[in-house]
Amino acid sequence: MKIINSYPPNIDAIDARFNIKGKPIIFTYGDIIYNPLGVVISQALQSHEKVHSVRQTTDLKSIIKWWEQYLVDDEFRLNEELLAHKAEYKQFCSENKDRNKQSLYLNTIATRLASPMYGNMLTSTKARKIITGK
Repeated sequence: MKIINSYPPNIDAIDARFNIKGKPIIFTYGDIIYNPLGVVISQALQSHEKVHSVRQTTDLKSIIKWWEQYLVDDEFRLNEELLAHKAEYKQFCSENKDRNKQSLYLNTIATRLASPMYGNMLTSTKARKIITGK
C-alpha cells in the first residue's frame, strides 16, 4: 500500500462525523494510507489498514460507497473495525511472542476501538473479548 502524508479526499465528511482533524490518525482510501501527521505505521497497523483496503476494493465507486456506509452505519463500522483490529492483533502477536506485550497491545487497541474515534460502539472489555475470540 502507498502511504501519503495528506488527508484523504473525504476528510470533511470524516471530521464532521468524528471530529478527528488534527489528531494522529491514519485513513485508508482504496489502496492508499493517508497519514497527514506522519504517524509511525507499524506492520500490525499496516495489517489493519490492509483489511480496510481489501474491503473497499480499488474501484472508486466502491471506495466511496464503503466510506458513506462506514460514516452512517454503526453496525457496518463495528464489523469493519473488528475485522481490521483482529488482523492487527494477529500480526502484532506473530511479531511479538511475549504475552505481556501482547496483553498491553490488546488493551491499547481495544481501548482505541471503544473510543469516540469509532463512535463509542462497545466497551474496551467487550472489544478485547471479540478481538481475541475469548
